[in-house]
Amino acid sequence: MLPLRLLLTFMVTVVGMLFSTTGFAWQSTSVRPSVDFRDDAELTVADDEITLQDKTPAKPKDPPKPPTRPQTPPAPPSRPSIPPVPVPAQPQQPQPQFNPFVNPQPNQPYLARLSRAPDMFGDSFGSFTGLTFADPNTTSPDIKSSEIRLPKPGGPRVFKNEQSRAMPTDRVFGLYHHFQNAYRLETASANVDLFTLGFEKTFLEGNTSIELRMPLSNPVGLSTGVTGQSFQTHAAGDLIVTFKGLVYSDESQAVALGLAVNTPTGSDLNVTVNSVNSFTLKNDAAHLIPFVAYQAALNDDVFFNGFLQFDTPTNANSAQSRSGIGGAIVTNGSVTDQTLMYVDASFGYWLFRDDEAEFLQGLAGVLELHYTTALNRADNVDLTVVEFGATSGRYDVLNLTVGLQANIARNTLLRAAFVTPLTDSRNRFFDSEFSLAVVFQL
Repeated sequence: MLPLRLLLTFMVTVVGMLFSTTGFAWQSTSVRPSVDFRDDAELTVADDEITLQDKTPAKPKDPPKPPTRPQTPPAPPSRPSIPPVPVPAQPQQPQPQFNPFVNPQPNQPYLARLSRAPDMFGDSFGSFTGLTFADPNTTSPDIKSSEIRLPKPGGPRVFKNEQSRAMPTDRVFGLYHHFQNAYRLETASANVDLFTLGFEKTFLEGNTSIELRMPLSNPVGLSTGVTGQSFQTHAAGDLIVTFKGLVYSDESQAVALGLAVNTPTGSDLNVTVNSVNSFTLKNDAAHLIPFVAYQAALNDDVFFNGFLQFDTPTNANSAQSRSGIGGAIVTNGSVTDQTLMYVDASFGYWLFRDDEAEFLQGLAGVLELHYTTALNRADNVDLTVVEFGATSGRYDVLNLTVGLQANIARNTLLRAAFVTPLTDSRNRFFDSEFSLAVVFQL
C-alpha cells in the first residue's frame, strides 16, 4: 500500500511541474476547487485528497482613499415656482406700408430741408396761333401782306413746371400772370392777364398726388381800323388735370414721373379780317403732357428743381371761314398744334430762415432758365383769305426768371417773379412777364 501512495505522489508532482511550466492550469474532477501550482504554494495529499496551501502571508487591506474632489452637498429643496405676472399687451403701432417704387427704406420720413425747398416759378404761356392774311387790295389771294400772332383756342396754357416741384404736396393756390405784348396785330398789341385757381391732393401715403388747375384770362379784344383786323377771346381756359408719383426719394433728393391732361374746355378763337370775312378756330384738341421732375436739397440753404416735359396734341382743331357778316360757311379745314418740348432748371438759396418766428419765417431767392422748342414744323390750313398756323415754322424760346419767396406764419407762401425773354422777337411769346402766387400748404 505504501509503495502505491509514493508512486501516486511522485506522478502528481511531476504532472504539476509540467503544467506549471507550460502555463496551463490542471483540473481534476476529484479536486474541488481547481488548483494552480505555484512556487509559493504547498501541495499535500491525504486520504485520496490533494490540498494546496498558499504560503504567502495575507496582506493587510489598503485603507480607503480619500475622495480627490470635495463632494458637493445636496442642494436645498427648491422653493415653489411663482407664476409670472401677466403683462398687459401693448397696442401695436401701425406699420407704414412699403412702396417699392419710392424708397429703398420703407417710407423713411423726408428731412425738413427737402420738404421746405420752394417750388419752381416757371414761365408759362404756351405758344400762339399764327395767322397770315391776304392784302384786300390784291387780286391774288396767294399774295400775303402780313403775319400776326393770336391767342390759341382755350387761351394761354399753364404747364406742370409752373409753381410746382417733384414732391407731392397738399396745397391750395392762386396764381396771377401779366404778359406784356403777348398778342400782336399789324399796328397794335395786347397784354394778357391770366388767373389760375388750383389745388393738389396727395394719396398713397403722400407718394402720389392729383392736381387740378383752372386758368381764367381777361377777355381780350383787339382791332385795327386801318386794315380791319380784329379778334376776340373769352375768359374760360382749359382745365388741366395732373397725376404725379414719386419713383425715387431719399433725405436730400426726389424724382417724380407725371402726366398732365389739357382738356379742351376753353373758348374758341374768332378773327375778323377786312371787316367782312370772319374765321373761327375751334378749341377741339386735348393735349397730353408727360413730364419728369427732379428736386434736390444740396445743403441746408441751396436747392434745385428741374423739369423735362413734352406737350403733344391728340387731335386737330377745326377751322371755318365765313364770307360777309353772318354769312354761310365757305371753307372748312383743320390745324394741328406743334409738339413742344420744355426744359427747365431752377436754383435757389435761402437768404433767411427762422422756423420759430411768428410772422416771417423764411426768405428765398430763385434764378431759373426755361427753354421751349418745337419738335415738328407747324401745320397750316389755307382758308383762301387767311391761313391759320404758326407763322415761324419752328422756334426756340429761352426765358430768364428771377423770383422771391416769403414764408409767412406756418403754412402760407407768398411768391413773386419777373420773366424776361433772352431771344429775338420771332422766338418769344411776350416781351415780359410778372407773376404773383399765394400758396396755402395743408
